[in-house]
Amino acid sequence: MSTEIAISLTSEVLKKFLRSTWSENFEKSLFIAEREQQTHKQKLETITDWYRSQRLVMVLGAGSSASYGLPDWNTLLQKLLLISIKTDDDEDTKNTAEKAGVLARTFTGIFEPNALISARYLHNYFKKKNPNSKLAFENSIRDALYAGLKSKEDSELLKEIRQFCIAAGRSPNLDSIITYNYDDLIEQCLKNIDVDIPFSPIYSRGMKHERHELPIYHVHGYLPQKGQLTAKNRVVLSEEGYHQQYTEVYGWSNLTQINKFKDYNCLFIGVSFSDPNLRRLLDISKNERGDDEIHHYCFKKRHDNSDVKDKLEKLLYKNNNILDEKTKAQMKLNELVSKLIKLMEKFEENDALSFGVGIVWVDSYDEIPESLKKIRLGV
Repeated sequence: MSTEIAISLTSEVLKKFLRSTWSENFEKSLFIAEREQQTHKQKLETITDWYRSQRLVMVLGAGSSASYGLPDWNTLLQKLLLISIKTDDDEDTKNTAEKAGVLARTFTGIFEPNALISARYLHNYFKKKNPNSKLAFENSIRDALYAGLKSKEDSELLKEIRQFCIAAGRSPNLDSIITYNYDDLIEQCLKNIDVDIPFSPIYSRGMKHERHELPIYHVHGYLPQKGQLTAKNRVVLSEEGYHQQYTEVYGWSNLTQINKFKDYNCLFIGVSFSDPNLRRLLDISKNERGDDEIHHYCFKKRHDNSDVKDKLEKLLYKNNNILDEKTKAQMKLNELVSKLIKLMEKFEENDALSFGVGIVWVDSYDEIPESLKKIRLGV
């Protein structure tokens, strides 16, 4: 769950903002129509109603696995790039691995290559490096994915999600789980207690679950920690996979997401809404519903004042013209930071609302398990 500012604080954007702080017209021009704001408690009560009416789907992103030390998308690509540099280095010295690590980190840090371009390069690299293996890319991803696994102890977040799953087949219960993660952490968590929780991971066309089983849809692929991978374990990481998702409108993963987004109520956890295919499917589902109501919610961490302040100070240091505008507007640094955070949160709220998604703000990720407990118990 990234908390980084999603828009660039360019000179022109910030100058326009500073010149317009005394007027409400600037803010009003940026956002879609305001709607009546629900309190945090009211939002949780709404989600509780969805759960009790057996319409709730949990949608998990990379943030739900972060506490285990698993890499996010960009870090995973960097790890794979490190492997390619190490194996291509002809120098047989004990410092080769260290040099490769420095190269991988500095290369991505300085040149900031497009993630999809990097993934395409790596996909082709591992295919050529292992011509006799059709799953060379997937096996390499799995190795890199679990290499930094910190602990086999279940996180507080997954333990609370597990509480929703115990009632599978009974009432009230969770309809299903959609996950964009390749890992099997949620499946392992469901196995780690003495209570039998029937579930079925679904990660390829033709796979179905029994009526009494909770379906866990791995819509970008599934790479369990153990066992031999098969053709069904292919993942969506490179451009090829994303192009396939775009062209296969009626592919199983697209249909699954459209169905759940359109006909059920989803709670997004650890999802950033930066995936273009996810945005496309949410748009399709909203258009099919034909209304502008909130049908889903997403947990999102508020922006940290100190982080924003640090970035702003660096920006002002490099741009005297912006500093002059700040002086003319008679704004103190802390006041500017506060207004920028408010502005960014409005950007994010209105972006989510355009898909029919409301935001449940939290000050810390540690609040999410407690909020889930309140939803489950209805307190």
